[in-house]
Amino acid sequence: MGEVNTETTARPVVDVTTMDVDPNRGERLYKAAIIQSNQGTTYRILAKSLHDKRLDIVHYACQFLPDGTPEGKYRINRILAVAPERFDTEIEFIKKSLKGNGEEVQNVWLHDMTAMPDLIAQGNSLEEFTRKIAAEINKKPA
Repeated sequence: MGEVNTETTARPVVDVTTMDVDPNRGERLYKAAIIQSNQGTTYRILAKSLHDKRLDIVHYACQFLPDGTPEGKYRINRILAVAPERFDTEIEFIKKSLKGNGEEVQNVWLHDMTAMPDLIAQGNSLEEFTRKIAAEINKKPA
């Protein structure tokens, strides 16, 4: 029998919900949405545009801390290099999924960052949008 190597190298856990945007590669933030059901299920969708105008999209269910930080992410779905129409399709998919689970969509908040001049403005706007919606969600009884 051969020897067993008991040394293990820990691989970093990659957070597939992060959206790294590199303006040097022609990437920009695109749109964001937050969807909440009448039972308190909350989804966040974020998309970036690529240099060829296709989108990378990530959406997941989560809870929001009062500062807008998403916590306890689950039902994560990452979609790479798709047509811009897919953003709206994903919103409709989530709404249908909620209905299929016996929930009703209570609110849908959209945030369009396509006309913003640069990545810094987009990032600040996204942060403010998320913080504002998180405060609204957290003040309502679930």
